[in-house]
Amino acid sequence: MNRQAIALPVLLFIACSAAEAAPLSATERCQAPALAEAEKGQLQARAEDRLGTPPTERAEALLALAADRIARSQGSEKACRKALERGEKTFEKVLKRKTRSVRGNAGDADSADPGILAVQESLRTAFIADQAARLAYLDLATEDREGADHWARQLATANAIELDGTNTALLRDLLDDYDWIDAHRFGPRIASHAWVLAQHADADPDFQQLALERMRPYLDDGGVRPGDYAYLFDRVAVNQGRPQRYGTQPLGECNADGSLSPKPLEDPDNVDARRAELGLGPMADAMGEMAARRCR
Repeated sequence: MNRQAIALPVLLFIACSAAEAAPLSATERCQAPALAEAEKGQLQARAEDRLGTPPTERAEALLALAADRIARSQGSEKACRKALERGEKTFEKVLKRKTRSVRGNAGDADSADPGILAVQESLRTAFIADQAARLAYLDLATEDREGADHWARQLATANAIELDGTNTALLRDLLDDYDWIDAHRFGPRIASHAWVLAQHADADPDFQQLALERMRPYLDDGGVRPGDYAYLFDRVAVNQGRPQRYGTQPLGECNADGSLSPKPLEDPDNVDARRAELGLGPMADAMGEMAARRCR
């Protein structure tokens, strides 16, 4: 089955390599020779290399590893193909459902200025895809590592990786023309969408730093929400290996009791005072809300 036929808000297009244009079908993946240990090690390194490997190559490495695992475990090409096809259908169904859900809360492109309207429309579309991709990833969490559910989860992961790369490129181009996407020119909802895309540009920390610098002048006149600035400030700090200031970034793993803990903080005793200065509530409350979504 050709993944190119799936109708997605932003086309999921995982190339076989940087030089190839056509995605692999389920049949091709299931007919591929089993990966040698050295090959698996190389693919794993590529999949984990967020800063040095292009998003398309990272995504394909992830899928190649998953397909190899499934092919080995299913025992026959037919069973492998059925597992990939079922997983693909599951992914498509969940992503479409999440896209519909997000679209209703994404705001409207409503500027009378054609140039501003075009920016609003492009950011709204990118935001919908971004949020739907992440919600699908969370919804498709599974303990399965050998069948259709595993494939659906890995497709969701690959989709999110590629979308982050695509959306970062979009936002970078917009900042070349507009400095920052502020609330006064573009509206509060669209300005928030731009901030979300910057938050998710983790594979390009230099660009995140630039976005943070661009946001800072707009704090004074209300063009940027203080809370948005705090979240990106912490994201940049963490990605640069520094302690966060406002306690917005949790550790990647949930605690045994279903709670989340923050990544390292500067001056942790005064974090809530710093948060209050920017209109944020207590850190513990924010961690609790994130845990309720992530630690199910």
